[in-house]
Amino acid sequence: MINGNPIDWALRVCESIAFSLHCCIGLSEPWTGVMKGVTEGSLVYNNFFFPLAGIFLGTIAYLNFSSSNAVVIGVQCYIAAFHTGAVFTHLRVGHHPAAAAAPGIFIVLAFAVLAIRESFLFAVMATLASVAVGVALGFVLVKPKEEHSAPLLSVLEEQESE
Repeated sequence: MINGNPIDWALRVCESIAFSLHCCIGLSEPWTGVMKGVTEGSLVYNNFFFPLAGIFLGTIAYLNFSSSNAVVIGVQCYIAAFHTGAVFTHLRVGHHPAAAAAPGIFIVLAFAVLAIRESFLFAVMATLASVAVGVALGFVLVKPKEEHSAPLLSVLEEQESE
């Protein structure tokens, strides 16, 4: 443990386990097509994005345990930005809003690690900046979906129109 805080350590372990798993998913994407199916082909560079994201997530999982506080802070900002992009993608392609909760929890974890390592104010500012980057990249990289893909949303819309 770098700063001796067991909560900080536990949060980073949770992040890195998830990122290691998603690294494997991203790297295998050209052969499996799992993420392309989840995002419904909405990313501008589907075949290129997920393997690259897999490499980055594997690197982030490793760097999350750096002895340098600055590196860990940078990692947390990347985590917040990347997962803001994931939340944005789910919402932009019309998935049910609950689908955004899964990547959204990592934004909260990154905020918590930043607050533990620095200060609450720093964590707020760094997280907001990272969220802004994630949303901006989302607008550039994610094509909006014309209609909702989630069956629940379709049912709700039909009920509202009656």
